[in-house]
Amino acid sequence: MKYIILSFLFLLIPYQGKSQCLPQKTAYQSGEVIWYDVKYNWGFIWVDAAEVKFAVEDAKWEGKDAYWFQGYGRSMPKWDWVYKVRDSFDAIGTIQQLKPLYFHRNTNEGGYKVSEKYWFNKETKTIRSSIITSKQEEKVEKTIPYNDCIFDVLTAIYYARNLDFSPYTINEKIPFNLIVDGKVHNLFVRYLGKEIMEMPSGERYKSIKFSALLVEGTIFDGGEDMTVWVTDDQNKIPLKVEAKIQVGWVKAFLKSTKGLKYPELKPLDE
Repeated sequence: MKYIILSFLFLLIPYQGKSQCLPQKTAYQSGEVIWYDVKYNWGFIWVDAAEVKFAVEDAKWEGKDAYWFQGYGRSMPKWDWVYKVRDSFDAIGTIQQLKPLYFHRNTNEGGYKVSEKYWFNKETKTIRSSIITSKQEEKVEKTIPYNDCIFDVLTAIYYARNLDFSPYTINEKIPFNLIVDGKVHNLFVRYLGKEIMEMPSGERYKSIKFSALLVEGTIFDGGEDMTVWVTDDQNKIPLKVEAKIQVGWVKAFLKSTKGLKYPELKPLDE
């Protein structure tokens, strides 16, 4: 259960090579809230291990209109005795073309705490970072070059939702850059085509399927060990996420939504 919440927040993290800033049609709006149930493979069974919430709200940054992106996750109370997780991720991004402005990760996983902050400065083309952990309580600060095409975990998720997959062929890669733990990684998503995806409830949806190259580290071994199915509509909401982690497998299923920008995709059977 150790990395369930954080692994899910990497659901849309997309290669080696030059990253791209692609034109976008926004798939979300202020007031949108999405909930997920997260299941973990424990031996031969799947258990309801955690829940995750994503939300978008209006915000102000240096006097300008912006979006406040939120991602919150926690282990289910009945599993807190095994490994208690309470994670929150907050990001501020521009409304037009979604450029990150500020990011804060505040996580507590089994008593191990991390506070990770980034300030993105387009004028100076730098990212100022500040990281504190339980193992290293002294604040570590540094400045990283910013090329205007680097995303934090949350803005990467919403940026990926804006991608138009129609120009791509099956197995084609879509690259972009992500900053994690004070380092910039060149990653990608690989378009796998369209598929009818069945939810645990039996409902079937038209979906877009892709895999994601993951950052090698304490959670993942690296490689394309994550598969994502998103609704084949203008909202592009993740329906299901399946990933191999170092301590098993994790799956996340869409639970409910509120305040979507476009009409919600209906099951095929309706």
